[in-house]
Amino acid sequence: MPRLAVSRSRALGLVAAVLSIVLGSNASLGDANSREGCMNQWLFNGVWRVRITAVEPYMNGNQQQGWQVTEVWRNGTSQGLSPFDSQLKDQRLELQNGEITATQLGVITNIFAPAGEFTYKQVFLASNLSADASNKPKGLEITFDGAMLAHQKSKPQFTTSKYNFHFNLGCAAKGAAAAAQGGSTQVAATSGCLNQWMSNGVWKMRATSIGPRLMVPTNPNSSIGWLVTQTWINVSGRGVLPGGLFDKGQEFVPTHVTDEYLATQGGKTGSSANAVGGLQLGSKPGYDWAPGSSYTFQQLFTWPGFDPTDKPIRLLVTFDDKTQNAMPGVPHYRNPADFRIDLTCSK
Repeated sequence: MPRLAVSRSRALGLVAAVLSIVLGSNASLGDANSREGCMNQWLFNGVWRVRITAVEPYMNGNQQQGWQVTEVWRNGTSQGLSPFDSQLKDQRLELQNGEITATQLGVITNIFAPAGEFTYKQVFLASNLSADASNKPKGLEITFDGAMLAHQKSKPQFTTSKYNFHFNLGCAAKGAAAAAQGGSTQVAATSGCLNQWMSNGVWKMRATSIGPRLMVPTNPNSSIGWLVTQTWINVSGRGVLPGGLFDKGQEFVPTHVTDEYLATQGGKTGSSANAVGGLQLGSKPGYDWAPGSSYTFQQLFTWPGFDPTDKPIRLLVTFDDKTQNAMPGVPHYRNPADFRIDLTCSK
């Protein structure tokens, strides 16, 4: 449903207000571009898979100020991606009488690994911060600007005209209807453990430890993310750079390292790009990597709604081997080029 435009006159403003009330009380927020589903049902648009697992009152002490919806998102593509890249718009929670729009979306800027998952609670606040507990939610609309995305050819495109999601919160899927829809296959990668050297013919690396990033070093409850200590070595036999550029003519060539993603036992994934400075591999002093040179650093991972009790279980390290291996005169990756490191085992 298109959002009502801001009117240029008081008369049109009154008409828009009336229409907003009428539309807000309709039986469904779904439109011609919406896929329909129930609670616990996965919906898929060729890029994102989403399901709703819970709807609860949002409380401030003893006062209910709105509603919170638990959403599970999965990246159904073969590349790192955020909902912002897919032109995610405001979400709308349909009530028995009216609706609430959420403009601050806790998922929009999180970068997902290929097949990565992220679970969070989206808050919908009542306009007067005092919600009517009897005016319960009955529908949720998650929408994207498909026309805008169509102009961004470098981003994964929806594979259906029904790329928005409308969830009926009054029904719950079971059996086959609750099975995940399409996409989101796990990226191919070489598997290993903590302290285990991983190599793809260009880079050799290992993660040696993981711990909390504390805002106050003496306060264990002040964690804002996870720090993964790791060492990388250039084993290509050539001078290289981690990105896509050359340096000093052809002396240092690109290797197209793309990203790292940390997954937790609670079903969250976060990209190194979420942290200030991104992947710290590029922060090596001097930047250029001579043959055999190494660098040890700590990589920060954080995301919206960070929970320090949700322990990391897996690290995914990714490379754009397709682009790299298509280039002449540069080191090429063995396949699979990516690394999947199990943080619950150690060598």
